[in-house]
Amino acid sequence: MHLRQDHPPLCGRDHMAYRSAYFPVKDVIDGDLCEQFPTLPLDMQRKIADELDRTPGEILKKLEEVRNKII
Repeated sequence: MHLRQDHPPLCGRDHMAYRSAYFPVKDVIDGDLCEQFPTLPLDMQRKIADELDRTPGEILKKLEEVRNKII
């Protein structure tokens, strides 16, 4: 939610409209948005982390864990 608000998509389309074009999307982790977090400027990372009551390092660690999780 925070990345969708603070980091607009490259093509200019509404992110939720794109992801929900065929089927409604709910409670889904979007890997594309997660991959964009480390590329954000540090002040933007801090802003998002503050809203989540975490540090940018904790968020990066959690994203790494989710990426490497074996299902």
